[in-house]
Amino acid sequence: MDISRRGVLGGLGAVCAVGAVGFAGATAVTDGEAAGGIGGDGPGPTGGASADGGGGSGPSSAGVDPDAPFVARVTGDDGTDALLFDASDLDRVKGVFSQDGEYLVQVVLSEAGIESFRSRLDEAGATDDPAAFVVSMTLDGTEVRRVELDGETVGALTGSEWGGVLTLPFDEETVARSVYDRLADE
Repeated sequence: MDISRRGVLGGLGAVCAVGAVGFAGATAVTDGEAAGGIGGDGPGPTGGASADGGGGSGPSSAGVDPDAPFVARVTGDDGTDALLFDASDLDRVKGVFSQDGEYLVQVVLSEAGIESFRSRLDEAGATDDPAAFVVSMTLDGTEVRRVELDGETVGALTGSEWGGVLTLPFDEETVARSVYDRLADE
C-alpha cells in the first residue's frame, strides 16, 4: 500500500533547536495532489532504495513499527498535556522527499488511529480553542517537530475529507531520515 490518501498536514516556518528541528507558526492542510504530488509519488526522493528493496527512484514506503519511539502530544495554555498519537496509531510511513529546501516524511494513521486522533484532539480542548494548543512530536524523547494549531488546521483534521495523512517537514535531512528509519518496519 502506497501513501496516496488526501489530506496533508504541512508546516510553515522552521525553528531550529539544539539537537532537534521543530516547527512553529501557521500550518495548513491541503489536498495531496495540490501540494506538488505529496500524497502520491512525492516531489522526489533524497535517495535510497524503493519500497520493494530495489534501487528505484521513488521514495521508500513501509509499514510502521508500532513500538517505534515516536510520540505526538498536544499541550495547551491551560496546562493540558495529552497524547495525540504515537507509532501504534500509524499504518504507513513514506519518505524522505526533498522539496523547496525541506525534507519531508509522510505518515498515515490507521482507521482506528484517525478516530483516536480526533477524539484525543477534542478531549484536550483543541477543537474549541485551537490557537491555545501546540503539537509536539518527539523521537526517542527529543522534539523533532512542533506545530502551533489554528482553527483552519483543526477544522481540516476533524473534517470528513481528511484521510489521515500527515506530512512532516524538516530543515535537516538527517532528522527526516532518522524519523523515517525509526518508524519504518523494514
